Amino acid sequence: MAAPAAPAAAAAPAGAAAALALLLREDPLLLQHGLTSHRGLSAEDSDAPPTGGAPGADGEGEGECSGINQDGAAHAYAAALLQGGVGGSAGSAGWMTSSGEYRQRATEALAEVDRKLALVESLSQRISREAPEAVAGPLLRLHGFELATEEDGEVEAKKNGGGNLATLTATRGKAERLERQSQLLDTVAKRVESTLQRGATRMESATARLSRVLELSATLKMTLRLQFEARKVLHAGSGLDLTVVDLRDLTRAAASVAAMEELLAHPSLTHGEGEGTIDVVEHLRPPAERVASSVRKSAAGLMDELQSHPSSSGTAASLTRLGATLQVYFHLGELPDAAWNAVSSALNAAERAGAGLFHPAALKKMTDSAQSEAKTLAEAEMAKTKDRGADDDGGKGKAKESHRQRKKQYEATYNRLYRRKLREKRAAAAGKWSTAVADAAARAWNLHRVLARRNDPASRRNFLEVVSESPVPTEFAGAEARLVELQNRNASEGSAATTLSKANFSLFALFWGQLSIGLGGRIRRLLNYDNGALGPDVAALFPAVRSAALSMVAELCDAMQMGLSSLDRAGGDGLSSAGGGGGVMGGSAGLEDAAFLGGGARGGVDDDDCVSRADEAAGGLFGATADSWTRVDPLGAAGSDDTPGSRAGAAAASASSTAAVFSSAEWIALRGEETADGTCTGLLALQKAFLEESKTRLRAPLEFLFPEAVAVDENGAAVPVLPALPSRYDLAKLDATIREELSLADPRQGGGDLGMAAMIGAAVVAMLREFCGMAERAIGDTADEKVDVRSGQVSETMSHNLAVAGVMSALASFVSNAGENTFVAPYRPAQSSQHEEAARSCRAALLPALKEIDSLVKATILDPLCRALNRQVALALAKMHRGTYLQESSGDQPSGSFVQIYLSDLFDTIANAYLSRLPNDFAVSVASSVATFSIYAFVSNAALLRPLGEAGRLRLTQDLADFELALEQLVFKGGTSLSLSQIAGGKPYAELRAVRQLLYWTALEDKTLSPAEVARGLLRDAWVKDLRPSTLFHFLFSFAPALLTSPHHFKRMEAGDYVGTLVKLDASVDDGEASAWMTTMACCDAYQQRESVDGAIANGDRRIGAILMVLGPELLRRRRQ
Repeated sequence: MAAPAAPAAAAAPAGAAAALALLLREDPLLLQHGLTSHRGLSAEDSDAPPTGGAPGADGEGEGECSGINQDGAAHAYAAALLQGGVGGSAGSAGWMTSSGEYRQRATEALAEVDRKLALVESLSQRISREAPEAVAGPLLRLHGFELATEEDGEVEAKKNGGGNLATLTATRGKAERLERQSQLLDTVAKRVESTLQRGATRMESATARLSRVLELSATLKMTLRLQFEARKVLHAGSGLDLTVVDLRDLTRAAASVAAMEELLAHPSLTHGEGEGTIDVVEHLRPPAERVASSVRKSAAGLMDELQSHPSSSGTAASLTRLGATLQVYFHLGELPDAAWNAVSSALNAAERAGAGLFHPAALKKMTDSAQSEAKTLAEAEMAKTKDRGADDDGGKGKAKESHRQRKKQYEATYNRLYRRKLREKRAAAAGKWSTAVADAAARAWNLHRVLARRNDPASRRNFLEVVSESPVPTEFAGAEARLVELQNRNASEGSAATTLSKANFSLFALFWGQLSIGLGGRIRRLLNYDNGALGPDVAALFPAVRSAALSMVAELCDAMQMGLSSLDRAGGDGLSSAGGGGGVMGGSAGLEDAAFLGGGARGGVDDDDCVSRADEAAGGLFGATADSWTRVDPLGAAGSDDTPGSRAGAAAASASSTAAVFSSAEWIALRGEETADGTCTGLLALQKAFLEESKTRLRAPLEFLFPEAVAVDENGAAVPVLPALPSRYDLAKLDATIREELSLADPRQGGGDLGMAAMIGAAVVAMLREFCGMAERAIGDTADEKVDVRSGQVSETMSHNLAVAGVMSALASFVSNAGENTFVAPYRPAQSSQHEEAARSCRAALLPALKEIDSLVKATILDPLCRALNRQVALALAKMHRGTYLQESSGDQPSGSFVQIYLSDLFDTIANAYLSRLPNDFAVSVASSVATFSIYAFVSNAALLRPLGEAGRLRLTQDLADFELALEQLVFKGGTSLSLSQIAGGKPYAELRAVRQLLYWTALEDKTLSPAEVARGLLRDAWVKDLRPSTLFHFLFSFAPALLTSPHHFKRMEAGDYVGTLVKLDASVDDGEASAWMTTMACCDAYQQRESVDGAIANGDRRIGAILMVLGPELLRRRRQ
């Protein structure tokens, strides 16, 4: 077997290594003949120090090395011994003379070989045990594993001449040695395992005996506890009666029953078939089951009693009993089931109430009942007037006419009574529905607040938290999804949840949300019933239902606020703290404590007194609320109809403000919303149906308005004819329709609530927009309208448009007064602040319609009219440049000023032919626009006059006075008391007054002043700020030399056309100022080029160009500021 490497041998124990090294030193032939290594050693290396370990255990070599196998090496070694020992030569063998002696020496040599091989083998085995890595290393290297470091490998390769192969024989030997070692280890492991198993068996036996002892002890304890609990409750047996049971005894019994049921259900006390039983336990099992049944029956009776008397469910006595019942269910471990069952019962009651209202049979019953009662009342009323309606003449024609009149009177009376009775029936049905829903909501709210404020005295667990830990029933899945959505909507990003958190969990919110969802589904099904045949009747329920629902939510909010405040006054821990009479099991101290909800508890007081005190202190929901003195009869003291339905249909004046009610979560949920799939919850579907029906009723009068007129000529060809306009009767009918729809929001007239005024106002706005569209299509084109000053005739199209403006003005007047005439006028002088607020709300809701009417009239009638009139005024003012102010005072001068000749008659024609036909508010607008344009155009034309001598200035001054007088008369005839100084902010009139100062400006008479000094002096004048820059620029041209071309001449335009670029037909002037300055600079540049040829013949002031260049930038800067 190959010897291990030198580093491995060095790692062996010191004794084995030293013994092997000593053996090799005593007999170097072992190294020489390769008996200690799988590598054959050369003669030169025979004296080298040993580098390997002992040979293998079987004395076999590792394989061939340098052409020498182990057998050959062994025989060579024996031959060397026969030749005379270590270091002997072949020649010394001559001393052997006989074959016997030779055999003897050979035998001794082979024995020596065996002895030394055995010694080396023993040393090798010892090294293999103590340093196995030195033995297994070559085998691992043969399979590709390297144990020694790279440095050790290099050293070994250098010492062994580079050989690194191992023989199969050596590898097999190593494997066999490893197998023997593993067998040895298995033997040791089995001995250890058997020793441990014996100890474990003894330990398991002892543990099993101890476990049986402990189990028997626990069973005995549970049996004793069962006997203890049984002794506490079995004296009552099954005789627990709802009418005589004490709440404290019931609570203790529930705690004991819960403990007994837990013990009886334990596996130690419950044995299967074939197993033994405990006689004591089996003897107590039937009585315990009877007591448990009695306790549950009593608790169910208490819960049923509280659910069946909703009117007293908010009293302190009822809430105390409810708290005791919930404590019983908590002990029984059935609190979540009991709470969910109670909420489900309340929800079912509310849904039954909704089914009684929103049902085809209910609608038919209301209609039939209203028809029957209205017919009876109408016949009775007609019977009273029969004698007064008899025909005194007795003529046949008169009789027939009287009969027709009576028939019409009967139909009118019947329709009036039918509408009133149907409104009363709807209000009564809505009131009944709201009362039932309010009772169910009271039960759910009382249950929720008791759960929220109640804690178990022993475990200190809150009842509502216990319920919140249970899964929400599928019956409330829709409400839970909505609350989770709201919870995620209010949460931060990335924190979306799939279940309600404890902070947001609310039984009442789940009840109310599911009620709204179910109500929305029922309304949708009713609206779709029989392909929508009942749609109008269903929509007509909305005013009464909304009014009743709003009153119900207002009372609910009041009761919730009062209940919460009373709970806070009662003390935070008053619900769960144990009193002086508490039992050992807890949960009994606060059962009859009226301070549970704000009332005082006294012994020996009957329930009625407790109820009355609790109502006074805490306020029962819809029983006798604490703020009952703040509620007034919505019908008023003068109302004769005192039916419950009419009271429910009216808006109650609640202690809670209207804004608080509208912003409450309960009203928002009941009002409903549109979900992602397009379905509507709550009353939203009913509201949409009502608004659609309202729009249909409002649109009905529009069908016959603005009919298209048809006319043909003598050849039968169609002739375009303007549409016919609505008459006063049509507008009055439209006004009556609007007020009739708005009256649905009046509690007395329509059965709704005043908060509906804005909602109905939006529908009215939609109808009026359609009316405006029809009116716009009926307006003719007046772009080419011309004013005939002589005849004062107005074109047919313009006359038609003026009539349309009158229609729109009358409609705007009706709309603006609709709220006042609907909500305030019928009750004056006894109107309330609520009616006035409703009128203001209605007026604000109808304001978009008024703006729509004004914008339509202004854009399609007034603006074209103003442009047409201003165009005629501009043509008249352009005649100013025909030499009117160039004539000197002479005898042939025409009589009258320019204004009197050309403008006075024009203004009179405008006032008489146009302004008089327009409504007052529209006439004011047209008169103001014409006056503003006339002032700006007159001033701009006057500034362009050139040359302007003293006589011209005097005439112009006179015309300014006449012009101002003519405009004053025009504005006055327009129907306004405004003066010219109040039109367009007073700017046009201020410029008109400043022109008078400009006409007599004399700064240019001083020839010594430079252009800059003249400009500075002009800018210091106070009246300059009222002039437009273009007016001052153009006026200075009248002093300039002839070579300085006028602006309109420079642009090769008529003076009137040039003024049209400065003053637009809509009387706007801002756009033309920059253009006027650019034209002025161009004129000055051209003048500077021609100034050299002027010479001394110039008849104007040559400083004008420089003055203009100084004034222009400063005047424009001032105007921009």
